[in-house]
Amino acid sequence: MSNSTDRVLPILVGIDGSTEADAAALWAATYAAKTHASVRLIHAVPEGDWYGSAAFVDGGALERDLRMIGRKHLTRAAGAMHDVAPDVSVDIVSVDGTIASYLSNADAELIVLGSRKSSALRDLTLGSNTLRVVTHARCPVLLVRGGGESVDPARPIVVGVDGSEQSDRALSGALEFAHTVGAPMVAANYWGFAAQPGLGTGFEEIDWVSVRAHEKHWLDAHVEKMHEKYPEVALSTVSAQSSPTRGLRAMSASASMLVVGSRGRGALRGTILGSVSQNLVHHADCSVLIVR
Repeated sequence: MSNSTDRVLPILVGIDGSTEADAAALWAATYAAKTHASVRLIHAVPEGDWYGSAAFVDGGALERDLRMIGRKHLTRAAGAMHDVAPDVSVDIVSVDGTIASYLSNADAELIVLGSRKSSALRDLTLGSNTLRVVTHARCPVLLVRGGGESVDPARPIVVGVDGSEQSDRALSGALEFAHTVGAPMVAANYWGFAAQPGLGTGFEEIDWVSVRAHEKHWLDAHVEKMHEKYPEVALSTVSAQSSPTRGLRAMSASASMLVVGSRGRGALRGTILGSVSQNLVHHADCSVLIVR
């Protein structure tokens, strides 16, 4: 995401006819209206070998039907977006192959996908599509969970902070989002020192009051450096003794969005999403933004 209010690259939205995808399109429309960005709706048509013998039996009728259905999905979504944000430029694109292949290599300001919490069965589908985009995309990816409206101004945007380069990018992205949509923000750091083997809050050799004070002081000082760029954002911090996954998942119940960093692309790194991010992608109660 750039810090300019005049966006050059479009926001891309995957469209497949599902209610989740339609919600993602509506979210993108509202956000694009605030940032003066254009939106491109993408529908993917499977490649020829996906049809198997049907391609020879029906003379290509199945593929033609799928393309026609896809255009209907795109047209309907574009119409709904126009109703919400009539001034936003929207174009529709039908591509061959998988949506993951297209989005993973596209140049965009932001990729927006519809999503819902996973089960063991849904993880199979999520793993082959959404996770591929999240892991390999060149830009931030937002998984919209819930309705199609923009970020609820009454619920905070929560960002995980651990001092790493990835989390600093997530912090910067979260501040920009909060600034754009007028939402409050919470920067959360969860430290699991007491979870180390042999330790606990009752371990007599550790001054836990001092540890907690030190962790909170570090977080406040670290966050304030970036907060200076967006002083109008209402920012609070949470520093707690817990695992990041457990802490952020709990906060997702009252947040409008969770923001986490990603290790980005690469021959090895690009194939593996960090355990915290992956858990939140599957199980967070609110929308999840993966920042590069």
